[in-house]
Amino acid sequence: MTTAERFWYTIENIAFGAGYFAKLPIAKALDEVDGTHNVKGWAKFWYVLENVAFGAGYFAKVVAKRALEQRGH
Repeated sequence: MTTAERFWYTIENIAFGAGYFAKLPIAKALDEVDGTHNVKGWAKFWYVLENVAFGAGYFAKVVAKRALEQRGH
């Protein structure tokens, strides 16, 4: 990440938590596809809460997982 990207990612997380919540479904999809990103601890808790609250985490994960599985085709 560039310095500017780190800055805006930090601001996004402080202001809304949106950056962190957007990252969770992708990390979960990566973990399920090739096991490269181990989702554990607080990340797992927030992912479950994101799904209980609005289901958005699960639906975002499904799209990301599909894209990751098709990247080799």
